[in-house]
Amino acid sequence: SDTCTVIVHGGLSKQERHDALSAYETGNAQVVVNVAVLTEGWDHPPTDCVVLLRPSSYQSTLMQMIGRGLRTIDPNEHPGLTKTDCIVLDFGTSTLLHGSLEQNVDLDGEDVDDISPKKTCPDCEARIPLGLSQCPLCGFSWLTEPQSQGFEKQEKAALDDFVMSEVDLFKRSSFLWSDLFGDDAALMATGFKAWAGVFFFRGDWHALGGGRELPTRLLAIGPRPICLARANDWLNEHETEDAARKSRRWLNSLRP
Repeated sequence: SDTCTVIVHGGLSKQERHDALSAYETGNAQVVVNVAVLTEGWDHPPTDCVVLLRPSSYQSTLMQMIGRGLRTIDPNEHPGLTKTDCIVLDFGTSTLLHGSLEQNVDLDGEDVDDISPKKTCPDCEARIPLGLSQCPLCGFSWLTEPQSQGFEKQEKAALDDFVMSEVDLFKRSSFLWSDLFGDDAALMATGFKAWAGVFFFRGDWHALGGGRELPTRLLAIGPRPICLARANDWLNEHETEDAARKSRRWLNSLRP
């Protein structure tokens, strides 16, 4: 195999650590292994796979570790490189213990309390998701208990209350997005000073932004939601909230 791997740990000198990370960031190494060093505070946006080999007792730590691979790519910094997703391989117990990352995400940027149903392991007293039949930390199994049938009914009742909903980014936007040709392949929105568009071209979605005194810029290449979010961010960066509301009311008034 031509895959080159580098490792970073607390025993390396500053120069050795710099050389290892530089090899990864320049593509001379395809894998970087770290021992509690890159958990937070380090980013290389092209990273699209995160492998977890350690358990994490805190959900915030899990989110920080996975976050190393969730950065979107600026096409101006990494021309020709497209990132559509991030693969997370968990060989520890982190995701079993804390659930999936997106459970507590709020697109408005507000802190969200973890309200997912949990239970306490009678052996190690860890708080784990209600749906698990075995504790990922100590191995205690509820299925060996006489009350397992009753537990399964409680578990089903809790899971029946779980609801997933799709977020419509168009409805959440402060701007009115128009489908230019009616085929959902070219979408544009504008304010008083800036404009943004999302276009499907040669198998990928592209987000572009510009404005009165702003040069046209490629904002993102990738899945439609990412491009739409980046285009909407561009408008929010260059338009005031008040101007956005006025712009939307004005554009709505032009609709037949």
